[in-house]
Amino acid sequence: MKIKLSKFSLFILLLSLITFFSLRLLVLDKLPVFVDEAIYVRWAQIMKNEATLRFLPQSDGKQPLFMWLVIPALKIFSDPLVAGRIVSVTAGFFTLVGTGLLTFILTKNLTTSAFACLLYALTPFMVFFDRMALADSLLTTFAIWSLVVGALFVRYQRLDLAMILGFVLGGGLLTKSPAVIFYFWQLLLAIFFFQFKKHNFLKLISGWLVAGMISQVMFNILRLGPNFHLINSRNQDYLYSFKEILTHPFVPLIYNIQNSFSWMWLLLSASTIILIFTSVLSKKYRLILFLLSVFSLPFLSQASVAKVYTSRYLLFFIPLLIILAAIGLDFLQNKMKRVPLFIVFLIMPLFLSLGYVFRPEKTPMSFDMRSGYLEEWTAGTGQKEIAEYLIDQANNGAKIVVGTEGSFGTLPDGLQIYTENRPNITVIGVGLPIFKLADSLLNTSAENQIYFVVNKSRNKLDQSEVNKLKLIASYPKAERTDGSREELQFYQLLPQALNNND
Repeated sequence: MKIKLSKFSLFILLLSLITFFSLRLLVLDKLPVFVDEAIYVRWAQIMKNEATLRFLPQSDGKQPLFMWLVIPALKIFSDPLVAGRIVSVTAGFFTLVGTGLLTFILTKNLTTSAFACLLYALTPFMVFFDRMALADSLLTTFAIWSLVVGALFVRYQRLDLAMILGFVLGGGLLTKSPAVIFYFWQLLLAIFFFQFKKHNFLKLISGWLVAGMISQVMFNILRLGPNFHLINSRNQDYLYSFKEILTHPFVPLIYNIQNSFSWMWLLLSASTIILIFTSVLSKKYRLILFLLSVFSLPFLSQASVAKVYTSRYLLFFIPLLIILAAIGLDFLQNKMKRVPLFIVFLIMPLFLSLGYVFRPEKTPMSFDMRSGYLEEWTAGTGQKEIAEYLIDQANNGAKIVVGTEGSFGTLPDGLQIYTENRPNITVIGVGLPIFKLADSLLNTSAENQIYFVVNKSRNKLDQSEVNKLKLIASYPKAERTDGSREELQFYQLLPQALNNND
């Protein structure tokens, strides 16, 4: 196939790259560490230092590929949170390339492909999560490439493509469990695009078997870890059983769909939603039906069974809507060739994305995102500042013990990622709830400086316990809708409060 790249398409592609890297890399540490980010980065640090713990994420039922990729990044970037987020930025870049390539395979139109890349680079949904050290951006990469390679295999039935497809499917399974949907996507590709001939059909089935074998061999690498069984059991914690679904089939479904559409309206932006509907005017009905079918399969599946449902669970199939929007944008631009109409539809997502990058606390955001990433205990506001204070004290020769609320999550992991390799700083979680100061702090040697970190809403200490502490700093989080604020409190234990002064 001869590919002719017009100056306009080349301009859009270059603009896509500039936009992508600008919106992903600038002030990458603007948002505080999120609870899952703290856990994932801390796991990566531990696995980097201890090879026998390379399957540590299985202890919480998680697949480890994202954390494995964070390990080399930790050797390059001094800020551990930035190291984790760079992995997502890199994954996002490959998703951008995959989105453009899939669009070209489906439409054979470079301008539409260029628009798909630009829309991906600008879309607030993708911008926000490509900047977070979470596994969802990596899952999205494998999702889009499973369709790219799957579409090529359906067209050509080549063994090398089947093998590559197997590696892509396996990579998805090593990232997050929803990747099992990618197998069903291959069936949809065949239904819409396969030319049914007897010899080709045998090649298709045999190729799928090869891909399935490779992907399953990759997934079964996880059996080398001691907690492989926890992956399935932890998945069940987030899902309704089949029996439960039968007793209330529409209870999770309707609620989750309503939330999903509100998230997409905001995180895709109204102008992109308009472009998605405009794609119908292009009369590419077969292609539109395919994209909607591929989108609907994971969308309805998750909405039907999910107990815990947040906006980032939609991320891996959002590029399909972006391709639809690109088809609509290309149609409108062709109708008004001399007018740069596409700029009008990019203004709204651009401003939203700029807000998420530079002023996230002032930018409209879905409730689950604002609550989780900015307002509540899950947001690690102030932790980096506390770590810097502790490191300064340690550099002056002090031996430091820090007690934190919880034992897993934003605290203590959020502090531990910043104080790693500081032998004179010990961070320990003292559990929840916090009704009294832990004996592990009160019984510490007087030669140590003792600190305590807790979120205000979880601080249930009575006055007699508070009298043993000196408040060093308080870090307010983003304002809630009712005007109140959570805040992270940083205390030092007064020397006279120690039980053991030896």
